[in-house]
Amino acid sequence: MRTPSRAPVHRVLIIDDTPTIHQDFRLILSGSRNRASFAEMEAALFGSESTRPSGHDFEVDSAFQGEEGVERARAALKEGRPYSVAFVDVRMPPGMDGVETVERLWREDPDLQVVLCSAYTDYSWEEVTQRLGISQRLLILRKPFDSIEVRQMAHSLSEKWELLHQDRERMQELELANARLRQEAEERKALESQLAHAQRLEALGQLAAGMAHEVNNPLSFIIANLNHVCRELTARQSQEDVGELQEACHDALRGCERIRRLVQDVRIFGRSSQAPTNPVDVGEVMTEALAMASIAQVPGLRVVKELQAVPPALADEHGLGQVFLNLLINAAQALKGKGGPAEPVIRVVMAPHSDGRVKVEIQDNGPGIAPEHLGRIFEPFFTTKPVGEGTGLGLSICHGIISGLGGELTVESQPGQGATFRVLLPAAPVRSSRSSASRPAEQVRQSLAG
Repeated sequence: MRTPSRAPVHRVLIIDDTPTIHQDFRLILSGSRNRASFAEMEAALFGSESTRPSGHDFEVDSAFQGEEGVERARAALKEGRPYSVAFVDVRMPPGMDGVETVERLWREDPDLQVVLCSAYTDYSWEEVTQRLGISQRLLILRKPFDSIEVRQMAHSLSEKWELLHQDRERMQELELANARLRQEAEERKALESQLAHAQRLEALGQLAAGMAHEVNNPLSFIIANLNHVCRELTARQSQEDVGELQEACHDALRGCERIRRLVQDVRIFGRSSQAPTNPVDVGEVMTEALAMASIAQVPGLRVVKELQAVPPALADEHGLGQVFLNLLINAAQALKGKGGPAEPVIRVVMAPHSDGRVKVEIQDNGPGIAPEHLGRIFEPFFTTKPVGEGTGLGLSICHGIISGLGGELTVESQPGQGATFRVLLPAAPVRSSRSSASRPAEQVRQSLAG
C-alpha cells in the first residue's frame, strides 16, 4: 500500500482575548488533520489506498493578550520553529491592541505573515498603513469570519512564508557559490601570475647566462691588455704624461672589475634554480656568513643571535651561504647613518618552523622599505641604492637560489620599523642509521638527494 508524502506542518499563532475564537480557529485549521487521520484509519481497516487531503497541516497555538503573543513568537524563534502566520485581534483589553502587537511581532520576526482581525472600525486603513506601512505581510479579516476564507488565508500565507524562506536559502547558497567562484578565480589569477613570473625569471636567467658568457671573453681580453699597458707604463716612468696614462689605465681596470663582478652576479642568477643535492648544516653556514659579513663596520651595531637547533636542510652550501651573507650585508647597509637615539640592531633568528621546515630570519631596525618598493624588492636589476653602489641583482639572486632549493624568501617591512627577511628551507629527509650503515656512501647520498 502506497503512503503519500506528508504535507509540511506550519505553526499558526492565534492572539485573541476571546476563548471561543480560539476554538473556532482550531476547528477550521485542524480539520484537515482530523480528516486525514480518519482517512488513514479507513485505509488500514479496508486495505484501500489512503487519500489524504492536500494542503498544509497546521499546528495551532494560542495567546490571549498581545504581550503573551509576542513572547510566544520570541520563544518560537529561539527554538528554531518560528510561526508562519499569526491571526491577531484588534481589540484585546486591557493590554495593548492588535496594531501595537503586530508592530512588536515584526520586531521579533520580520518574516511573520499577519492577519489583523476586527469586528469594528477601530482603525481606518489609512491609520493602519500609517503605523504598519503598506506590507505584503499583512491582510485584514473582518469578523464574523468565514471558515473557507480563514483556511484560504492560512494556506496562502503559509505557502508564501515557505517560499520566502526557500528563496532566502537559495540566495544564501548562490552567495556561497559566488564567493567560492571568486576565491577560485583569485587563486587561479595568483597562480597564473606566479607562473608568469617564474617563466619571466627563467627566460631572463637563460638570457643572463648567455650574455654573461658572451661578455666575459672580450672583457678578459680587455683586462689583460690594460694590465699589459700598465706594466709598460711603469717601465717607462721617465717619459712625460706617464702618470696621467697610468691613472687612466687604473680607472679603466676598476671599471672592468666592476663589470666582471656584474657578470659574475649575472652568471649566478642564471643558474640559481639548480636543485639541491646534499643535506647542509644551516647553523654552520650562518656562523660562517656572520664571520664574513663585516657588519662590525657599522658603529655601535649590536647583533642578537637566537639560533636554535634545526634539522639539516637539503640545499647547496655555497648558494645558501651567499644568501645569508647578502642579507646580512644589506641589513648592515640599511643601518649605516641611521638617525634617532635607538642603537642599530641586527637580529638573527633560526628555529624549526611549525610545518617542519627550517626558518631563518634576518631582522634590522633600520628605516625600512617604502611600500611602493616592497613589491619590487626581488625584481632583477631593481635597487634603491645610489648609482654605482649596487647592481640590483643581489636580492634577485637570493630569491632565485632559495626558490631553486624548494624554499621561500619573503620580506616584511614598515617605514621606520626596519625590515625582516624570512627564509624557509625544506628539511633534508631523515636518514635511517640501520640502513645507512649497510649501504655504500654513494647510495646514501643518492637516497638523501631523492
